[in-house]
Amino acid sequence: MDALKRINDQIIKEKACINDLIKEIAMYTQNGRYKLAAERGRDMQNSIIRIQQLEGQKGLHLLALKYVGKGINAEVVPRHVQV
Repeated sequence: MDALKRINDQIIKEKACINDLIKEIAMYTQNGRYKLAAERGRDMQNSIIRIQQLEGQKGLHLLALKYVGKGINAEVVPRHVQV
């Protein structure tokens, strides 16, 4: 459950970051600082992508917990990428 709590905490942080970025984008747009608004928009896209990744990880952990609850030995292991 520790990993699941960590993932949920990261999702909450990313969502709070998105809310802050939305406010910054609105402020910069009103002040005519479009380059900064565009940069914050890209930051927001990165946060959204990160949330999608975290939701995928969360799904894997929940699936493993479901199988463990049924008595099937399961755990999520880190993915190794070969270079």
